[in-house]
Amino acid sequence: MFALTIGGAGVAAPFDSAHPRKHHPRPSVSPTPQALPSSIRVPSYSAGPIPFHDGERLVYEASWIGIPAARARLELHLNKKDTSQWKAQAWIETTSIVDVLFKMRDYMAENFAMGSLAPAGVYQRQSENRRFDEYSISFDRLHRLVTAQMKNPRKVVVRQFISSDPWGPISGAMMALTQSLTPGSTYEYDVFSGTTRYVFSFHVEARERIRTPLGVFEALKITPAVLYLSNGDYKHQATSTTIWVSADKRRLPLRIQAAAFIGQIVVDLVEVDGTGAMAAQ
Repeated sequence: MFALTIGGAGVAAPFDSAHPRKHHPRPSVSPTPQALPSSIRVPSYSAGPIPFHDGERLVYEASWIGIPAARARLELHLNKKDTSQWKAQAWIETTSIVDVLFKMRDYMAENFAMGSLAPAGVYQRQSENRRFDEYSISFDRLHRLVTAQMKNPRKVVVRQFISSDPWGPISGAMMALTQSLTPGSTYEYDVFSGTTRYVFSFHVEARERIRTPLGVFEALKITPAVLYLSNGDYKHQATSTTIWVSADKRRLPLRIQAAAFIGQIVVDLVEVDGTGAMAAQ
């Protein structure tokens, strides 16, 4: 939900020259745009009050069975090239302890409209151990068409989807955070990441008080679920997850907790706006 790209309208995203290509792989293209099964219907939403601001920066730390595992940073700015758009960027990297087994240095950028939050384009760069992949997603809302491309030294894969209300990972999360989030309510979103389509459901369980590294907060407890994936290979990633969002007007994603094969992964918000501290509510 809270993503942890720049392909698309008005955004340039050249592939990284630090990874030269020895050959030009032929693209593998889906034969036709893929529509959702008739049994899956996703509602459309309008953005509510925007709780974000230019220059906002959130820093997260992830731990696994108490071991520091990764650090992520999300920044939101007005797009200098098009002031009618937001530009969100996210970085995530594993710690030196985890690097020994699995080294990850991932990056994502997404542009989306100021008012409606409608996505324009997504760019993702995944550097995991010796694997390096780049993804770009473009959104043609007029023709209800989403085009996703994956490129690495070995191949290029292009997939197209039909969607009446598509979202990127960050824009979809931010749209969800503008809703009323009344306990008992459920929201569903059609989200595209990499070359995969996810239909997520978010159920607001209750309001409760939690203690975090930044203090004690009144929070909304949210349970996400995956209703549909276009790529069956990713189904094993749909595990038990809970998200807590601050119940105030800032709607800060405070904590994500997910079940792992052994133990749990906990992701906590540790900095806001780079100050390292904030007043709890």
